[in-house]
Amino acid sequence: MDDIFLQSRFGRVHCRATGGGQPLFLMHSAGRSAYEFDALAHLLAGRFRVVAWDMPGHGDSDRPQGHVTLPDLADLAAELACALGERPILGGGSVGAAIALAATAGPRAAELGGIVAIEMPLSRDAGWWAANWPMIETMFGCPEEPEARARPRFRDWSPEFAARLAIDRHKAGSHAMMDLLWAGRDDADHVQPRIRALALPALFVNGDRGVAPEAATLLPSLHPAAMLRIVADSGHFPHSDDPQAVARAIEEMFA
Repeated sequence: MDDIFLQSRFGRVHCRATGGGQPLFLMHSAGRSAYEFDALAHLLAGRFRVVAWDMPGHGDSDRPQGHVTLPDLADLAAELACALGERPILGGGSVGAAIALAATAGPRAAELGGIVAIEMPLSRDAGWWAANWPMIETMFGCPEEPEARARPRFRDWSPEFAARLAIDRHKAGSHAMMDLLWAGRDDADHVQPRIRALALPALFVNGDRGVAPEAATLLPSLHPAAMLRIVADSGHFPHSDDPQAVARAIEEMFA
């Protein structure tokens, strides 16, 4: 993996990059970094130019001044991805998936080749966020995350993996994590309308212990042409639990 820095209106954006071919631009979840996609990137490097960012405020990217909205992040991601080559695919996990989806309603939507939405909740509207905000603050209001809470979310665990999670959360810090989640909360009511309006190839990937049940129920009614792949024995991070299965799904969809 190569460490590169891209220049943007929010300052330097750190990315990890590998491979060659059609650009696949990946965006991590809250409190994580580009390292979230290392395993997946290695598997796809023979087919795609895989670039994973540290979103502004996370990892080694610059800190923006003031609040950044989800559409702001989506426009930035599309701009950076389009600079890498023609017809880039935007992908992400959790809030990263919501950013990819938001880009399909942005000014560069016609230049994109498709999206990959990993574990994006489809039913969490603004009311859900308001009702569950105390839980969100408990999870992200402090960089320190107890192992007892973090470990059940992943299939495999090691001291090295735990250290990476801790590094990423401390680099971001409480304020950047919560500001990103406020962006997700403020944008939540746009998720379903954007899916209904999708005019690009779209792959949705979910773990069977994550938000897969609601995706299997809701997605056909929102967008019958969207493809759904469910990864067995996986929770909210199927690209960490089973990167081979996620890589196969992406290759089948976009090869």
